[in-house]
Parts: sequence; structure tokens; C-alpha cells
Amino acid sequence: MLKYFWTVRKLERYRRFAGIKPGLERITELLSLLGEPQRKIKAVHIAGTNGKGSTALLAANALRECGYKVGTYLSPHLVEYTERFLIDGREISRRDFARIFFQVNKAAQRVRNITEFEILTAMAFVFFQEQKIKLAVLETGLGGKYDATNACRPVLTIITPVDYDHEAVLGVSLKKIAAEKAGIIKKGAPLATVRQKPEVMAVIKKRAAKYGIKLKIISDMDNKQLVLTALRLLKLPSGLIKKGLQKTIFPGRLQKWLDTPPFYLDVAHNPQAFANLLQTVRPKILVFGLMRRKNLKKILAVLKPQIVLLIAVTLPSSRREEAFPAAEIAASARACGIPAVIKPNVPSACRLAAREASRLQVPAAAAGSFHLVGEIFKKYKLPRAIC
Repeated sequence: MLKYFWTVRKLERYRRFAGIKPGLERITELLSLLGEPQRKIKAVHIAGTNGKGSTALLAANALRECGYKVGTYLSPHLVEYTERFLIDGREISRRDFARIFFQVNKAAQRVRNITEFEILTAMAFVFFQEQKIKLAVLETGLGGKYDATNACRPVLTIITPVDYDHEAVLGVSLKKIAAEKAGIIKKGAPLATVRQKPEVMAVIKKRAAKYGIKLKIISDMDNKQLVLTALRLLKLPSGLIKKGLQKTIFPGRLQKWLDTPPFYLDVAHNPQAFANLLQTVRPKILVFGLMRRKNLKKILAVLKPQIVLLIAVTLPSSRREEAFPAAEIAASARACGIPAVIKPNVPSACRLAAREASRLQVPAAAAGSFHLVGEIFKKYKLPRAIC
């Protein structure tokens, strides 16, 4: 147990001092020092702006149903780092997490400016090789072209809906963002995607044509249909794929937490994801916290027509310094016409949201960050099982 918490502290130190640094040089060097574990793993690689995690869980469960031993790499986590590494749907143990970290971290000392995400990605490759998985399902952390997961050897790629997010890193235009996401497309690996916005679709089609790969496009935004279409490119049976899709649970993704009044949890953190949340479950009361790198102004514009009370919180724990203060969120919300109040912590915000939703007989939600939803999972001891 102590080794695990020591590991977490070490990882958080890497994140704090290294930050986000685009490029594959460091992950390539680290994997070389570790014996190139990624070369021995066949992967399903997933990029996009929204729905990557849900798509990865769907793909992993469908592949399991088809008889594969599957390793799944997700990011970020809700409560524990162990959630990021799954073998046939089960989280890595804290003991194994600490053990794999020790091995990778030893090599990482020789790589200048290595980042937390690069270390975690290397850990995934090492762990999956050790566990002798048949297929890995890898979710990109940010972008695609320079994402550490792009060191993989894909047999299939999937691109979920692409929209504005992480503009400071990926670019301020959809064309530039799409180019980053499309960077996962490689020769020999067929691609499935949704019908994207025209400028995004043009970039994806051009990249697919460059490598002469098979491209399948579905007309809607349904993640299950996207995964079904993608896995059929591997000539897997539709019946087994559908069976796996039906078994999948999505912790923190449009998840109903309370029934009366309806209270939903969602990791939406950009305008497109919030638009989907509002359209799907129609909350009127919102517990809201946000990282500073997100576009608060655009998100508030999406929320304005529907939210009657925004309850602002500062994100908890180690992310506090990287988050918008609750007072700044509330002031910005009021400035654009959304009634807003401040609460000192997530539990008190949730209690107020439930009380007001009950009084008004309307749905409530908590959204804005994995860290916000994760705090609810932690405080209320909610289960994180995916199947």
C-alpha cells in the first residue's frame, strides 16, 4: 500500500514539473530503454475530442466477447491511477502498478524532461506485454500525432467526433486539431470514424488516402455503431460484438447517480460534450468545476439557455492550482446571465444541487472535469466497474 502511494507522489511530481510537451522523442527513447515492448503488441488506437473513453471501453468489451485477452489503456482516471490499466476489464492491482512503475521509472531517469503521461504509457506497454494480451485498446491522452500512445503498432484506428478542445496545444482551428487527431492513421491499419464536420472530414480522408487504407464512415454519432463498424473491419462476428457492447457500463459518462430527483454525473469538459449532456439528460441545476486550460467562455455560452442555477466549485486536491477558482467561475457565469453560487467543496455543492432540483422538480448534474466527477466517486464510494 505504501509503495503505491509513493508511486502516485512520484507521478504527480513528474506532471507538475514537466507539463505537456508535444513530441514522440522522449517516449521513443524510453521504450527503447525498456526493450521496445510496444512492438510486440497489436493495438486498436482511438483518438478524437469526445467519446474516446466510452469507445475504448466498448471496443475492449466487444473484443473480449470475441475471445481475445484484452489490455485497455484509458486516461485520465476518476479516482485511482489503477483505472487506466485494465486486463479483461479488471484494474491493475496497486502492487503491480507500483512494481511496473519502479521498472519504468528506473529507465525514465535517463530520459530528459520525461512527462507523467509518457511514463504511464510506457507502463501500459510493459504491463500488457508481461500479461501476454492478444490486443490492446489504447485511448490517446491529447491529440494523436504527438501523443505518447502513437508509438503503438495499430491493426485498427478509430476517430470519434472532433471538435474544439486543448486549443493552446493542438491549434485554434478545426483543421489543425483534425490534423493532430488524424496523426494516428497509419499504413496497414483500417480506420473507422463518424461523419465529421467538413473541414475535419477533409483532413481525415486525405490522410487515409495517403496511406491507402480502408476507411469506413458512419452517419451518426453513436459510439456503439462506430465500434461495431470498426471491429467488422477486423472481420469479427457482429453477433459477438453486439453482445459485448450491451454489457458495457460507463462510469462517470452520462451516469445516473440519484433517481429522485434525477442527478447525473458526466465528465464533459468542452462545449461539444456539454451540448450533448444538455440535450441528453436536460439538467437545470449544475455542479460545475473546470480546469484553466478549458474554454470557460464557450462552455458558459452553451449552458446559458438551459441552466437555471450553476453551483461553482474549485477542483479538489492536487489539481487546485490548475483549475478555475470557484469565485471566478461564478462571476463569469453571472456576467453572461447564468445565476450562480459558490460552494467550498464538492459534497456541499451536490447537497445544494439535489435540494434545489427537488424543490424545482428538475434534473441536476455534476460536470466539467474528470477530477470533479472523480471526487464524487471518491466521497460517496461509488463503484467503478465497467462491466
